[in-house]
Amino acid sequence: MARLIRPTWAIRCTQSGCKQLFEVAKLEEGKQQEVVCPNCGEHYVYPILKEDEEKN
Repeated sequence: MARLIRPTWAIRCTQSGCKQLFEVAKLEEGKQQEVVCPNCGEHYVYPILKEDEEKN
């Protein structure tokens, strides 16, 4: 059985036909990482920083 070594977050794909829930590693404050949905291949950058939220 696999064991998680570091804290994780769960994110859900937003593609209408997918909605896959998958785990990503929790990053240090202020850092971002690009991840790919394992089901459909959609790319995401997480976490969304406060500055990015204010722009949208």
